[in-house]
Amino acid sequence: MTPVSRTEAHRVFADLYRKTRTPEHQQLIDEAILKSNDVFIRIDLIRKVDEDYENKNKPKKEDSRDRGLPEKEQPRREVISRPSTPEPKPKRSSDLVTIDTAKQKQNPARKKAIEQKQGGGLLAGLFGGGNNANSSIGKFAKETGTIDIGLFGRNPTISNNVEKIFRGLKEDVLIPTIQALRVSEQQGWRIWTPLVYNIINNFNKFFNSFASLDALILDKISADIFLERSLKMQMFYVRFLQRDDARDIILSNLPDIVKMDDKLTPKLNKIMEGVNYALNLENNKPKLSDAITAFYIVAKKKMFTWPEIVTDLRVPPIQEHKFQAAREIQKEVEITVAKLSDDINTRTFKKEELQNLRTRYFSIDDKGKISFDFLNVVVDDYMAHHMPESAKSQTVKNSYKSQPHRLVYLLLRDLQTVYINLIEGYVRLGDKNQNQELLIIQPGLFRNEIDALNTLVRTIDNFNKKFPSFQYSFQQYGMDYSTGNAANDQIAGTIVQALQDASEFFGSFAGKLNIIVENHLMAKVTESKGKTNDKILSTKDKVIEEVKIAQRFIPHYDKAVVAKERINGMKVEDVFIQFTKYLYNYAVIFKDPATTSKLTAHRKIEQELIKLNKEYERLTYSTFNGEGSVENKKDESIENNNTSDPIDLSDSEGE
Repeated sequence: MTPVSRTEAHRVFADLYRKTRTPEHQQLIDEAILKSNDVFIRIDLIRKVDEDYENKNKPKKEDSRDRGLPEKEQPRREVISRPSTPEPKPKRSSDLVTIDTAKQKQNPARKKAIEQKQGGGLLAGLFGGGNNANSSIGKFAKETGTIDIGLFGRNPTISNNVEKIFRGLKEDVLIPTIQALRVSEQQGWRIWTPLVYNIINNFNKFFNSFASLDALILDKISADIFLERSLKMQMFYVRFLQRDDARDIILSNLPDIVKMDDKLTPKLNKIMEGVNYALNLENNKPKLSDAITAFYIVAKKKMFTWPEIVTDLRVPPIQEHKFQAAREIQKEVEITVAKLSDDINTRTFKKEELQNLRTRYFSIDDKGKISFDFLNVVVDDYMAHHMPESAKSQTVKNSYKSQPHRLVYLLLRDLQTVYINLIEGYVRLGDKNQNQELLIIQPGLFRNEIDALNTLVRTIDNFNKKFPSFQYSFQQYGMDYSTGNAANDQIAGTIVQALQDASEFFGSFAGKLNIIVENHLMAKVTESKGKTNDKILSTKDKVIEEVKIAQRFIPHYDKAVVAKERINGMKVEDVFIQFTKYLYNYAVIFKDPATTSKLTAHRKIEQELIKLNKEYERLTYSTFNGEGSVENKKDESIENNNTSDPIDLSDSEGE
């Protein structure tokens, strides 16, 4: 009969496979069905093997008594009836009488004692008595319900109870569970530690392998074939059982990934039903471990125990510190870790830069308040050299320091007279008696800044001359700056715009000079470590021709400046640092947003670094040190030295 449906085909296949055959014949059948997984093809293969085997071993028909004559032409022969004497029947072993059996019949008590001594006789030996292998198998079969012993224990087979284990999941539960576990494999590394990911991914591999065995069970294949096809399932299951915390980790974390997927969230109950079914395979009877053991017993015709199977499989444990995933996921992890490393390095460098800026150029107390006491020196020095005696009173000084439009003019003029020559042309260096004019900065490198400075000086000087009686406080400037109300007042609006332009000028100018200072300080650190090269050393007297981040010294940094201004006698290095310091402080005084944010940005960066480092530690199980993880390298060496695994359970093959 040719089956018309797949369900009927499975039934036909099972009937064909269970036919009684010689061991040689059955081996041919088992080898044939390995050629295809399709049940219809397997039916044809079995029928073909049966037909070939029967034709090969079919006995030849005897010739008729009178060869060459048709049966109807054969001569008739008389049948002579003879009284038949019945042949004596051979006695069965149970019917043979020996001295011992005779004595047992005469003495029932002795018979019972002998049976107890021998373990209860033949049947008892098969079903749990005695010390031989059959008794162990019988005991295992009785306790687990995974094996049907059969008559006299000669043909143990897998019990139908085992089939129920593999066919206990309905399609409406199985499919969403597989989908959820697939998502966990693809996305779980983004939120879980390697240990959690590896446990759930191992469970994913086990679940898929377990579910795929349904067809094998349905086909009633031999125990040998089942063991061959289910080897990875066995190993994933051993891995799962090796972790006492696996169940809790799966139940605690898997719902998180489901809830992140809008399509899977409505199916959460079905998914957890499938997950719990697989998690409880060792809690129900028969246990999955007992079922697997039963297949080994039936296939090998000898007793096995689960611990022996686990030992023979030699399954490597689940890694705790490194993701065990498919190659494409490993690649994603590596790319993410590399990006994290770059982000951490960038923010760490920025944080150090901001910290250096705060400590090098600002005086900040424990409460975060900036001190501008240095302004007294600047104001006093400027007034001493550029103001008439009548204007040198403390009242006038206080007036300059309290009104932004007057103070900014004084500070801009001070920059023109004291510091600009340092970056504009030749500078006299040495001492009063022996000095020489040398270039530090290539003329024209700061032309834009010098032009902007001159423009600001003219603009604010014109305003102050035009409105000499204009009174304007820093408090009012702060309000107008933040609210924009000064736009409604033509006079206030004009000076607010000029002050904003000045603040931005101070900030950008300071940033450019700071690169020169940072380059110089980096070169000094390298020199202190004895790691300088000729290129860096040559910059000690080489004019600065461009402003870019690179280790180089400020030319003639250790020589003193010879000048009429207050910087006379200061080393070139110190003048550049002071120049940059004043510009940064002026930018803060007049509320340059870019500079002000630099003073508070370290807080935000610190929070970002905490998150980035936490993410790095989750992915690598190591603390970021800028050069990779020592712990991870150690784990890799352990994994690479493990060459005793009988089968690769990694995801490198796309399992």
